[in-house]
Amino acid sequence: MKLLALVGTNADFSYNRFLAHFIAKRYHKQAEIEVVEINDLPLFGREFSANEAVEVFRNKIKQADGIIVTTPEYDHAIPAALKSALEWLGSHSGSNVMKMKPVMVVGTSYGMMGAARAQEDAREILLSPDMTANVLPGNEVLIGNAFGNFDKETGDLTNEDYIKQLDQVMQNFVAFVKQNLK
Repeated sequence: MKLLALVGTNADFSYNRFLAHFIAKRYHKQAEIEVVEINDLPLFGREFSANEAVEVFRNKIKQADGIIVTTPEYDHAIPAALKSALEWLGSHSGSNVMKMKPVMVVGTSYGMMGAARAQEDAREILLSPDMTANVLPGNEVLIGNAFGNFDKETGDLTNEDYIKQLDQVMQNFVAFVKQNLK
């Protein structure tokens, strides 16, 4: 099984990048998990043509059995870079590689809410008629106070309660993706 862990920001430093890499490292026995960055993607616009970076991105999404989106929360929503990246995948871009693609959304933030609003924002976008992704409902982990829950040198999540929650949502997601492969 091939999963992609999408880093939902173009920031140079991101705890969500740590989270994506932690997921890839911790759950490598359950699935092949590739961490994918969105840094090189241009802003989406209907009048713009997809460049090589967009085509490579779309191809990776198309080839994957499931997608894990890691998102920070900027002003109670997903970052503009993530919104733009998702727009390159929807039907309004002429692509629609997200149609019925199994997706899980997780996130971490500096605040106590653990990117709760951004995760909900991402789910709404992914479930929209232009995306029609197959988002696993009720499967979330909200990692708050990111600065205190990750080892800044290794990038590893260190809070055992959050690790247990992440173990459960990953177990659920892997089973969900396997069910969709049948």
